Amino acid sequence: MTSNVSLSNKKVGLALGCGAVAGAAWSVPILAELQRQLAWDARSADVLIGTSVGAVLAALLSAGVSIDVMEGSLGSKSQSSGCDWNHDTSWGTWHPPLPKLQFSGLPLLRKGLRGEVPPLTAICGVLPQGQFDMTPFRQLINTHVPEGQWSPHDNCWIMAVDNDSGERVGFGRPDAPDASLVDAVCASYGVPAWCPPVAIGGRTYLDGGITSPVSADLLADSDLDVVVVVAPMSSRTIESNPSLFARIERVARRYMTRIVDREVELLQRAGKQVIRLEPSTEVLQAIGYNMMDPGRRHRVFQSATKVAPVTVQKALHEAGIVIDNNDTQI
Repeated sequence: MTSNVSLSNKKVGLALGCGAVAGAAWSVPILAELQRQLAWDARSADVLIGTSVGAVLAALLSAGVSIDVMEGSLGSKSQSSGCDWNHDTSWGTWHPPLPKLQFSGLPLLRKGLRGEVPPLTAICGVLPQGQFDMTPFRQLINTHVPEGQWSPHDNCWIMAVDNDSGERVGFGRPDAPDASLVDAVCASYGVPAWCPPVAIGGRTYLDGGITSPVSADLLADSDLDVVVVVAPMSSRTIESNPSLFARIERVARRYMTRIVDREVELLQRAGKQVIRLEPSTEVLQAIGYNMMDPGRRHRVFQSATKVAPVTVQKALHEAGIVIDNNDTQI
């Protein structure tokens, strides 16, 4: 069923998923195009959920940084003009620094063997602790939200995983431990074997993406009308690739896609209108097999910008939304 709608009186949630450097380079131009087609400002979302690099974007949006500013930054060659970020250095390199000889979260493996946490969560627990320097991420967030404080947005949820219990924690939710925004974002971006776990309130946390790429299911019981799911690690059109590393990436992507499928279905059963955005085949070719590779950032950004109009139109069509150019806004 399609409808020609004005969404100005709708409550909207925005779930921004994991995907590292490539995920940011894809997500921002896609969101920019969604804004243009719906005459909408992503900062106005009633709920913002961010996972891993999506947590960085959600935090910036919640602090008032516009998608236009982020788009200008990601489209630049090196030093961004609107964000405290240097694309030549802040992302690191295509490979992680030498990790510690210490597990990220060994209890996660034991829970995985008992079927208490998902397989990916368990596997990540036995990966070594990363030692990537998160200082650029901290400086970026602290530029917009004073250190030690939380987001000014009423409902900004930053997803991480407790590396002892394996439970998802949405920092910013009423049931979550108190945290500063910068600590929550760094915890959410705590990619196992790459970035260090982050201690908050006496417990340590890892990348929220090891349990769910977007955590959109948390919105099923909300009073939202529309949920925008931006999932860089999900794709329903995945081509085979003979490369060993590409095959590994495709296995992970299919695993993530199944999770997003379930979460979208849950939202739809709850009566939400879901706008599901994910990379096309063309963008996947630009991404390659290493989402962490900053050398592909500009290539991914250009590819995403090129296909964004079609990607967004397709997502809106699937959501049953017909654009009225004279009166369509969120």
